[in-house]
Amino acid sequence: MSAAHLSCDVAVVGAGPAGLAAARAAAEAGARVVCLDAFATPGGQYAMQPTQAESPFAATAPVALGRAAARAAGEAGAPSPCGAAGVWGGRGPGGVCLSGDHPGRGPPGGAQGLVVAAGAMERPLPFAGWTLPGVIGAGAAQRLLKTGTGALPLPGKTVLAGSGPFLLAVAQSFAKAGQRLDHFVEMQRPSPADVAKVFARHPGKLAEAARLGLDLRRSGAARHVGHMVTRALGTDRLEAVEIAPLSASGQPVMGRAWVIEGVGTLAIGYGFQPVIDLTTALGAAHDFDAALGGWHCRADADGRTTVAGLWAAGETLGIGGAVPAQLSGRIAGAGAARTLGFSAPDVTGATQALGNARAFASALAQLYPPPQDLPVALPEDELICRCEDVTAGDIATAITEGAHDSFAVKTWTRAGMGPCQGRICGAGIAAALAQAGVPADKASYNRAHLPLRPVPLPLVRAAMQAQTEMETRP
Repeated sequence: MSAAHLSCDVAVVGAGPAGLAAARAAAEAGARVVCLDAFATPGGQYAMQPTQAESPFAATAPVALGRAAARAAGEAGAPSPCGAAGVWGGRGPGGVCLSGDHPGRGPPGGAQGLVVAAGAMERPLPFAGWTLPGVIGAGAAQRLLKTGTGALPLPGKTVLAGSGPFLLAVAQSFAKAGQRLDHFVEMQRPSPADVAKVFARHPGKLAEAARLGLDLRRSGAARHVGHMVTRALGTDRLEAVEIAPLSASGQPVMGRAWVIEGVGTLAIGYGFQPVIDLTTALGAAHDFDAALGGWHCRADADGRTTVAGLWAAGETLGIGGAVPAQLSGRIAGAGAARTLGFSAPDVTGATQALGNARAFASALAQLYPPPQDLPVALPEDELICRCEDVTAGDIATAITEGAHDSFAVKTWTRAGMGPCQGRICGAGIAAALAQAGVPADKASYNRAHLPLRPVPLPLVRAAMQAQTEMETRP
């Protein structure tokens, strides 16, 4: 593996709806653009491309949207060397030095402007048994369905659980793939009146919501609304799942808990969190908003962050879905090109549409507020940080001894120092701090360190050398 050569005017990290829109806008303005993405094909999670031509998802609207967006960006002059993850970034007088892990490419290069459209990742919230083989994220289940053969690899019943509208999209994927879904467990129970108010303000979304509801019924799953998973049970692998109804205060009623036996797969998700590793590593300011998925990059109306030469777009600015991601990507790409002296297209219409799209996302977040703490206490020996084998008891002890933010917990316990740099354990650490009375906005976040992913040492050496050259260039 070697570092991808990125000598261009504008580099874009992420080839989902936001990244492809940013790359196209900047290229149409006349800038030289390169768009990187870690996955093998462009499209992101929403518009991921099936790997098999006979996939039941090959003709779906999201797949067509991703294919069209990638084609439009390429025709505008913005190539997308997928399979190249951004792993190193540095700032200098001439712009940003960025390195991507890509086979067969040359040394790292520079860009005068960088647009980070890194998307989102699932927000793992630990519970007893969450590390058992067979427990996966809801988004991971959807990716297996969409990009593989259309089937999950494990025998036994399948339980889809958690909270939020994305669960309905995953259930729709099960129905589309013809894959058996046995149980659907939704934590929230929004009132019909509140749901009606949201769609009265956004009637264009009603048909899509109706299709999601119909596909959930078509999946054949037994539905348990107002319930949550309290434990995953098994020895060497998942064997059963315990669920319990929630009280009016949102706490599980353990006296009424019951067990679903014979489970092979538990796909569970409590929403998404913005991917902010590159923006934190480059020193940009971030803000906290639970409705936006937690910590997200701060940017102005043009997508410009607090760091010169750095823009952000899409879910990196907060969770909102494909439509606002695409709009914010166009705005950020045009803004980056305009700042560099290119004649960028007018994005007034996109800015107006973005406000309406984000309003709908905000309304959904109010219907399905993501949980911020741990509704069920964890056993002391339950792992929270898998990379460094840090348990719930270890973190509780650190908090008792004075670790009152994420960085302090990291220093005390090494939680967040592993290869994932806190991407997986961050939500669990924040939830433990919240239970101790430290709100998430006070607990802060772990700033990522370079390289962002485990990579060969020659790539790190080349990236560091390129950054030094940029920083010392007259």
